[in-house]
Amino acid sequence: MCNSEQASTGVEAKIIKEDGLPNAVAQPKGRRIRLSEMGHWCCSVIGTCLTHDDLLVVARKWNVNIEADARAFDVHGFFVRKAGEPGDISRAIEKMLDGRYGGLIRRVANTADDEKLVDFWNNAVNDGFVAGAYWAIISHRHVPDDLRNRIFGEVHMMSHLLGGTARKIVGAAAELQTRVDQMERRQERWSSQARQALEVRDSKIQKLQDELAKSRSRQRTPSAAVPETAKLSKLNAKQERALIAARTRARQLANELEQVKERLSELRKSRPSKPAQPPAVAFDPVAGLCGKAVLYLGGRQASVPQITKAAEAARVSLLHHDGGLEQSAHLIDDLISRCDAVICPVDCINHQACLKAKKLCKKMRKPFMPVSSRGTTTFQRALADLASRLNVSATGAMEHRQ
Repeated sequence: MCNSEQASTGVEAKIIKEDGLPNAVAQPKGRRIRLSEMGHWCCSVIGTCLTHDDLLVVARKWNVNIEADARAFDVHGFFVRKAGEPGDISRAIEKMLDGRYGGLIRRVANTADDEKLVDFWNNAVNDGFVAGAYWAIISHRHVPDDLRNRIFGEVHMMSHLLGGTARKIVGAAAELQTRVDQMERRQERWSSQARQALEVRDSKIQKLQDELAKSRSRQRTPSAAVPETAKLSKLNAKQERALIAARTRARQLANELEQVKERLSELRKSRPSKPAQPPAVAFDPVAGLCGKAVLYLGGRQASVPQITKAAEAARVSLLHHDGGLEQSAHLIDDLISRCDAVICPVDCINHQACLKAKKLCKKMRKPFMPVSSRGTTTFQRALADLASRLNVSATGAMEHRQ
């Protein structure tokens, strides 16, 4: 994919407006909303209704060159941008969606009552038809804006819940794998002990048989041979009982191991598939970000030096506030007024400080970018997303002035 086509839409701090779809969609009723008219809604439509393989099918059909090291995120961002532009790719994606979810589209087209539309959506969610129902509702012009906004919010939260479920499944699978390893080691230990017990028993039996043969060779009387034979029989019976107990325990451990392996296999099958991610590449500063001031709100003090180096590499002026852990929350107002954007790791920040920063950024019309973790790589990706957003905003402003 060429460099000009690699710019992705990124994670938007606010995807929809208060009044529903972008202004470009506000056209007379009578036909469905085209994908190229949906603006920022294209991101949720493509991410929810199509798979990564579907995008690769469109890419092959229209001769889109996707580099071998392109991440799934890069491919998604490229097609989100193309979907928002009138053209062959946008029409191809729309045709794929209409062909796949035609039945649901016709049902929404024939449903004019708002309450029935709500029932249709709830039933589709319960039956597992979220993708088709989402495209059907979002692409019909007669669906009220408040219902679109509600459904968009539910789909957005489903993605968060799916990520949390995937993490739990991975954790459960790892725990079960540890148990499997422990039980395999225990079974091997019991098997070794059983083998040793058998060897000791066989050795003793052989020894007693040798002694019995020697006693017979000496032509002992029957009365003298009886005690030796009784001793041999008792020892043999004792060893047999030990062997039976060892084999019984080994079978129990084998059954428990099979049950754990079956549970682990079920968890692995239920884990959501995830496209392989190529190795992370070094951050390349994006034109348009140089000289900007970015406030990093939250995180750990120990990670600030690495974050600072990443900001210097991107030629960004970094401001930092620990989110209210030690520094006063009153300083946040002044820092936001001096910066161009705010990046906030949601896994390491005071909740009140995060909400306050979000409100101030909305009031001052500055980008507020919550990120999932406090790592340096996540910060670099956030800078790349921010650069993309600033470039898009600058381009739009120039076109507006022209």
